[in-house]
Amino acid sequence: MKLGTLLLRNAAISLTQLEAGLRAQVLYGGRLGTNLVELGFVDLDALAAYLGELTQLPVATRGLLDAVSAASLSLIDAATAERLGVLPLGFFPPHDEALALAMIDTADMTAIEEIVERTGRAIAPYVVPELRLLYYLEKHYQLPRKARFVRAGTRRSAGANDERRRSQPPGGIVLPPSVRLEPRRRGRSLTPAPVAPDAAPAAAAAATPTPTPTPTLTYALACDRLDQSTTRAQIGEVFAELAIGRFGAMVAFVVRDGNALGWYGHVDGRADVAIDRLSLPLGLASAFQEAHDGLRPYHGVPPSPGHPVESQLWDAIGTPPPRQVLVAPILVKQRAVNLIYAHGLGGADLGDTEVSELAEVCVRASAAYVRLIRKSKS
Repeated sequence: MKLGTLLLRNAAISLTQLEAGLRAQVLYGGRLGTNLVELGFVDLDALAAYLGELTQLPVATRGLLDAVSAASLSLIDAATAERLGVLPLGFFPPHDEALALAMIDTADMTAIEEIVERTGRAIAPYVVPELRLLYYLEKHYQLPRKARFVRAGTRRSAGANDERRRSQPPGGIVLPPSVRLEPRRRGRSLTPAPVAPDAAPAAAAAATPTPTPTPTLTYALACDRLDQSTTRAQIGEVFAELAIGRFGAMVAFVVRDGNALGWYGHVDGRADVAIDRLSLPLGLASAFQEAHDGLRPYHGVPPSPGHPVESQLWDAIGTPPPRQVLVAPILVKQRAVNLIYAHGLGGADLGDTEVSELAEVCVRASAAYVRLIRKSKS
């Protein structure tokens, strides 16, 4: 049985609410339960209980998650915990020798096998909602959440007061440093980061621009891949790969809660940019706002004097200010769900062909979303 079926059977949500949750999952990512909580259809504690019923496993409650000891945390490093979506809880009776492990996906046997190998302990899985685990990964390991989850939920809190999402200052922008020499976790840039045996070579590699690579994805192939895409991630990957060797920077943003949240991207010569930490406000005069409100691509000089929003982005991704920018929307039912930012190699202006091709790729992405939404409802 799937979560949606269980919730419908127990009259926890309506069919219309389930369809809204599935649509949000396609557009914004995350698990179905996460989107239902964010939409205000299900309480986080109730979701945890339903997940326990669905998996027939114990639930990692807030009490257990709050009480995690430093000794338990030391069994799994932060990067592994974040990558696998797990958190070590400790050792509880009646299986005192097994490590109780909070997991977003308790059916992930690959993750369980990796933790067994790393810790040398048997594993007792505990189910936990995605939003709750992300909060406790931040609390215990000091792992920053992706921008997608920082402002999650607009109608209802995701849990107790201590789990409320941190919000940005009014009118402000929260962005990561433009340079990260040794990030604990790299953002979703498809360009591999240089590997160095110690900090000094790593710093040198990060500071040295890499040559512009040859384009690997043609316009025609990008359209074909979007037409055949079967997951949301495949849509984002197309834009990151399309940028290689063709644009100085391209960032696909998710539009949500009055913000443009970094999703996928590529910056020429930079491998250290944490794309999924980016968050730009909508509502201020900018190329992003023009594309969002006009529902069509904006190409040219940023409209606002001083272009504060664009400047924050350029600082964050570590590129000199280009003279012109291109921001194209991806529309679903005449609403912008993504904004695609791009500027030319070396800050050069983009030609008419590049602008028209990117606009068409966005149209193909819109059709891909509609197809995925229909598939999710079936």
